[in-house]
Amino acid sequence: MKKFLLATTLLASLTLSAHAQSADGVVKIGVLNDQSTSFSAIGGTEVVRAVELAIKDFGGKALGKPIVMVSADHQNKPDVGLAIAREWLERDNVDAIADMANSAIALGVNTLLGQKKKIGLFVSPLTDRPTEADCNGYVVAWAYDAYSTVGTTVKALLGEGQKNFFILSPDYEAGKVQEAAVEAEVTAGGGVIKGKVRAPLGTTDFSSYLLQAQSSGAQAIIMNVSGPELINAMKQVQEFGLIDSGMKIAVTFMHQSDVRAIGVEALKGVRFSAPWFWQKDAASADFGKRMMAITGNAPGWIAAGTYSAVSNYLKAVEKAGTDDADAVLKAMREIEIKDFFVQNGKLYPNGRLIHDMYLLEVKAPGEVKEKQDFLKLAATVPAEKAFKPYSASACKLK
Repeated sequence: MKKFLLATTLLASLTLSAHAQSADGVVKIGVLNDQSTSFSAIGGTEVVRAVELAIKDFGGKALGKPIVMVSADHQNKPDVGLAIAREWLERDNVDAIADMANSAIALGVNTLLGQKKKIGLFVSPLTDRPTEADCNGYVVAWAYDAYSTVGTTVKALLGEGQKNFFILSPDYEAGKVQEAAVEAEVTAGGGVIKGKVRAPLGTTDFSSYLLQAQSSGAQAIIMNVSGPELINAMKQVQEFGLIDSGMKIAVTFMHQSDVRAIGVEALKGVRFSAPWFWQKDAASADFGKRMMAITGNAPGWIAAGTYSAVSNYLKAVEKAGTDDADAVLKAMREIEIKDFFVQNGKLYPNGRLIHDMYLLEVKAPGEVKEKQDFLKLAATVPAEKAFKPYSASACKLK
């Protein structure tokens, strides 16, 4: 009888253990981003390919179970993005949602992740609310924020003697965050904001905004736009001859695809901050060339960051022995996060991953020695200086 009870208890224990490892027999990751509109060029399907590569490099299995990836295009529509995320979490047993381009969509999904106790691996969103005012402990912000990007760019301009600024931002959540961050940095550095304007998403004609900037008396325009909007704005900057007139043009952050589309001739010498670029070091160049063989283009930092986030998530799943979100998040704070994307990484309790950031400069045409070798390193900003200290965070999760 005792032997029967012991055997029954052991069987129950093994059954519970197997259930805890992966309730549905797979580890499932969803890539949710824009694959067809304004943000598709800076991430989109390139990110999907990067996650496929991360899963392949991990061996295709975690906890002895297949790693499955699903992906969807939220089309930059908050209702569409939230509906997809809800379906994934409630019906399809997705364990983690990665990338999350578009801050407005990210905010809604952040709330949903907290309710469902599932993990968000946010790479694209600029807003820091998921790790600050709206934190719930289930989002890991992997790549950057307004503090780390805007601060580096503005401080560089102030250091060059620029004191009067005009701010051009996109009229959505991330643009508002950037505008506020630029204004705070300029004011803290003794500069003056001569004017600011927000352009609707999808704007193609920036002439009225650039004329406002030109007549404001500003020495420098800080561009917070990205993707197609940045391409159009920079082409019109050239048409208006603003740079030739002596006005400085700064971009808070850019992407590999932006430089590819605009061209180094128009952007040569422009500086901006970024969490990574594909020729940062030998390991980054290796990843870049592997991605180039798959997509035809050198990857941007969103693809690289999502590869890194997914790879480290899978390491944490293995360490935790389960895909349960709370156990995996605990393991992510215990493992060493260090790879070609993350240097001097540290994961704060609020979900903010800090790491070294980089001030980059667009090369002159004569400096480009190989395909899509557009950028060079101007300075490295150590992690502890690049990001807001946890002591200053509005979120005090433990």
